Amino acid sequence: MTAAEKQTDEQRSTGDARYVAWLRANAKNLAEIFKRLDSYRIQYLIHRYETYRERPVSLYKSLSEEEERAIEKLAGTERLTKIIIVKLGAFIFAPSLITPAEASLDLGTAMFRRFFIHGAWVSVIALNETFLTAATEPMLRYVLEHELAQGEIYTEMAEYNLQNLSPDMRGVIHEEARMKAIKRSGISEDEVEQERQLIIELLGQHPVVPVHFASAALVTYLIANWAHMQQFGAASQTEMERELEVPTASLLERVSRGIELYGVFLRALKQELTMTGAEFGVAVV
Repeated sequence: MTAAEKQTDEQRSTGDARYVAWLRANAKNLAEIFKRLDSYRIQYLIHRYETYRERPVSLYKSLSEEEERAIEKLAGTERLTKIIIVKLGAFIFAPSLITPAEASLDLGTAMFRRFFIHGAWVSVIALNETFLTAATEPMLRYVLEHELAQGEIYTEMAEYNLQNLSPDMRGVIHEEARMKAIKRSGISEDEVEQERQLIIELLGQHPVVPVHFASAALVTYLIANWAHMQQFGAASQTEMERELEVPTASLLERVSRGIELYGVFLRALKQELTMTGAEFGVAVV
């Protein structure tokens, strides 16, 4: 092993250790929220968490024709021609861009991702399935515009090979996308606050999963349904895109690691729930 390879392995190990610590800290935070629910609801959520661990692909579903029409009406058919829209069976959490503390997190109902799979780039927006039906049109339009804006910004930055962005830079991007989404959707600040409150109200209805696992599970869903998804794929258009191409085998290695670390998070969550609440009937495995 060369010195450079050894340094890379050490950096990866340090990064994993920090990420595991963050997962465990937030498992404790989420357990405190779930303990307010009745025992049947907690058991239901844990069952869902375990189902996603066993079958990550089950985290996602396709839209109904009615849902597709509603989203196309809000965002515009032409803008979504090459973007896959799917339903997400959980809420997602990511390191907070506002409060950079070890146990801080941001909750989300949607995410935009772009992957290079089987020789093609595919762009995807995933929306929480309950939020999709519970949100008002202004809320849903705002969320769609926010994800589209983030996709535009990250795609543009990729052209300049800007990767491994700092939390501060990701915060700047998030805020820029937020302001673009407010302007494009025409949503009021009051409605933005109502959207935040709706997320809080819906929290007990779905598992809340780490964004890295949500991304890993999304790759498994795309590959499992590739016969249909490949029509949305596009070849690299620039030299930089060609440089960013990753073999599917390498992508699957990262997916496998993301799923493995989700298991660490789930074990920590179940342990936190049983430490002070054996009556919940949740076994630690």
